[in-house]
Amino acid sequence: MQIPLSLRGTWLHEPDWLRELPDLVGECAARWDLELEEPVDTPHSLVVPAGSAVLKLNAPSHAEADHEGDALARWDGNGAVRLLARDDAQRALLIERCIPGTRLWDTDVDAAAVIMELLPRLSLEIEKPHPFRLLADEADRWAEEVPMRYELGGQPFERSLLDFAVEVFRSVKRTEASLVNQDLHGGNVLMAEREPWLVIDPKQLIGERELDGVGLLRNAATASDSSPREMRRWLDALASLGLHRERVRGWGVAHTLAWACDDQGRWREWSIAAARAIRAA
Repeated sequence: MQIPLSLRGTWLHEPDWLRELPDLVGECAARWDLELEEPVDTPHSLVVPAGSAVLKLNAPSHAEADHEGDALARWDGNGAVRLLARDDAQRALLIERCIPGTRLWDTDVDAAAVIMELLPRLSLEIEKPHPFRLLADEADRWAEEVPMRYELGGQPFERSLLDFAVEVFRSVKRTEASLVNQDLHGGNVLMAEREPWLVIDPKQLIGERELDGVGLLRNAATASDSSPREMRRWLDALASLGLHRERVRGWGVAHTLAWACDDQGRWREWSIAAARAIRAA
């Protein structure tokens, strides 16, 4: 099996995992009786279709995927793909396959209407104990790391934008306990058979519901037809579900900057532009 070049490029710092991947895939295929197809060309995880299922393996240092299986298990197929099996030691998941699997952002369907139907079913209140990381802990880390990266990166944008983000991090609501998704957007909502649309690839935290909007705003801000009107439309739609409109916007800016540096500490210009656009919406 050929490992996608984009995946190899992402995980060059995980040479042992890349070298072991074919054997890990073979073990999973034998255990779960899978007839594997060609891997999907994606840079983040190894994704291999297998009939009505998809085999997914995450790299050891892919921390944002640590609890993907736990989130899918909590959702239990209600608006998201079903978790069919898992091997936590090998960081392997067997997941329901979406057929035809067309991404929401590749269609002419009203994305807001689809997301507004799915999101209330995905927004669960989670009681302790649970395995998920807390938004409050991530916000504390971002409040330290983002200004440090800003200085090391030569102050690549206006300080007022940085100050805005840091204020959002520091004002995190520590008692909120919703299961929220850092990466909900039209590329992670696929056309399916069991339901018209299903969510894949969650990046979960426990915290404020408003964080569910960050991927949607980031995507709207970077789309080729991006406009303030489109971002305001998303803000209005999310507010109609009971999310605090300005808090969604604040997290949209702050989270975009938190994810704006690559592994070498280089700031992505498109992320900076997206943060500016969200703030101005």
